[in-house]
Amino acid sequence: MADILEVKNLSVKFKKDKKDFYAVKDVSFTVKEGEILGLAGESGCGKSTLSRAILGIQKKGVEGYVKHYAKRPQMVFQDPAGSLNPAKKISFILEEPIKVKGNFDKEERKKRVLDMLKKVELSEEILDRYPHELSGGQRQRICIAAALMQEPRFLIADEPVSALDVTVQSQILKLLKKLHAELGIAILFISHDLRVIYDLCERVMVMKDGKIVEMGDKEDVYFNPKDDYTKSLMNAAKTKYVK
Repeated sequence: MADILEVKNLSVKFKKDKKDFYAVKDVSFTVKEGEILGLAGESGCGKSTLSRAILGIQKKGVEGYVKHYAKRPQMVFQDPAGSLNPAKKISFILEEPIKVKGNFDKEERKKRVLDMLKKVELSEEILDRYPHELSGGQRQRICIAAALMQEPRFLIADEPVSALDVTVQSQILKLLKKLHAELGIAILFISHDLRVIYDLCERVMVMKDGKIVEMGDKEDVYFNPKDDYTKSLMNAAKTKYVK
């Protein structure tokens, strides 16, 4: 498979106590077309900073090389409530990305919105509601729908289920699997939950203190980890591995 994202020697530097502090340090990897690559690590290790640097949201202090081989990469954030404009109805939120993408008339925009609602398994009646009128799972489905409205080939999902209860987490993960199968979209899936990453992803990267300490097929990383930190993560998650 061809690369859809290439990252080389990417670092993100901040000032901390008047000294340089690297939230991300010398990270290199690729994402292949149509694959789901997992990024695992504890909170505060630099996962979200890395994702924002990849999409250009984080600009200050970024060093290194990022190459996108597909247009309009998108992101689904951790907090669905904070990701949606509380003053706008869902119809506006879903139509706005299409207005940015191209010159579609009102009828075509409505059709695309309805098609996307079906994909994320929501009913048409939700279009007239505001974000605060939806459940957490419904809001995250709308965030996913909005990210997909421009038909991206690459999506970053940054802890997309961590703010949801266990039952809703399972539903959203099932939805992501379905959309991945239907659309063939590549996903960088970020999570601190190793079980979720194992269930969803094909390859896995493990991050510690801003660095990628291990990378490989999930079976190798989970059941034959090389790095001591990866081993400790597996033990902490009570995941068996071969020493």
